[in-house]
Amino acid sequence: MLGKLILLFTVVPIIELYILIQIGNQIGALNTILLVFITGVVGAFLAKSEGSHIIRNIKKDMAGGKMPADELINGLCVLIGGALLLTPGIFTDVFGFVLVIPFTRIFLIKTIKRKIKSMIKEGAVNIYYKDREGFGRKSSSKESPFQEDRDGFENVKDVDYEEVKSDEEK
Repeated sequence: MLGKLILLFTVVPIIELYILIQIGNQIGALNTILLVFITGVVGAFLAKSEGSHIIRNIKKDMAGGKMPADELINGLCVLIGGALLLTPGIFTDVFGFVLVIPFTRIFLIKTIKRKIKSMIKEGAVNIYYKDREGFGRKSSSKESPFQEDRDGFENVKDVDYEEVKSDEEK
């Protein structure tokens, strides 16, 4: 993993620098700087508007008692995309726009979800949860708590609560 990060942080800046030099040779240095500035501003605006939309959807899902898993993945994509768009360069801007624009983000999210599901099935991902008795458990791919029709409790929601007495009742 460390090798991949080192490669990422050395190769990507070199690619960015090469692309910016080539564009600068074609359209001039000032126009290249202007292009980088405009993509940063447009990217920040898009990330902010998409982020606001995603936060509204998360609140709506939670108010309806639904886990906002898809919206959380959307939010992560927009967050990463916004950071890439604010990073000076063309190479990172392309990936940033793919992550921020909704109709291109859909395909990436489907790929991410497929990858996570396959990792769970292969046992490469461990899921920790509390069972019905409240004991912490580690799930393997053979006994995932997210399997359909598991013990006939697929639609049961587990809720913890605590009664709070008002000042008048105390």
